[in-house]
Amino acid sequence: MARGAWVAYARIADIGAGALAATRRRLGASDRARLARFATARRRREFLAGRWLLDASRGAWNRRGVGTSISHSGGWVACALLERGVPGVDIEPMVARDFPKLGAWAFPASEREPWAPAVDLRKAFYGRWTRYEARLKGSRNSAYGERTWYLDGVALSARLPCKVFLEGGGPQRWRRRGGFAPATLKAGNFERR
Repeated sequence: MARGAWVAYARIADIGAGALAATRRRLGASDRARLARFATARRRREFLAGRWLLDASRGAWNRRGVGTSISHSGGWVACALLERGVPGVDIEPMVARDFPKLGAWAFPASEREPWAPAVDLRKAFYGRWTRYEARLKGSRNSAYGERTWYLDGVALSARLPCKVFLEGGGPQRWRRRGGFAPATLKAGNFERR
């Protein structure tokens, strides 16, 4: 079977209370202890939403023994699953900010790729920021790369093997048994619970 990746995202408000309660009951001892340390109800809900999306993704993708990554921000949650590897994922709502100042602060001129004005500063900033965060969370392997999707007012980036990002039509050798399959991107509450 070809190696592939699954990237999913959802609005936390769209995940039902019943789904979060069921997720809470299924948590292992270490996750229950971690959940108990969160001081706010919002942070506990984000944690449970991340675990729910991860479980729902595993069930829908139907793969075992995969590397995982979870991100949540501003009422959104995302996860990435990857066979035989370490993915990274980050999601950020694209809210208005002072992008020239923030970009110059976040991406100084001393970097390999300094901040420069772009046509759409909002997309430029959030794309670069989420790719950076995904890079921190994922594999350091040089055969990995980041891709950004702009959906529903959020920027979503994933760090996966470069060959996974190829859409259909890529070289046949990457689609053979043991090769790579394109990443599957699933949106919203794709599994009703």
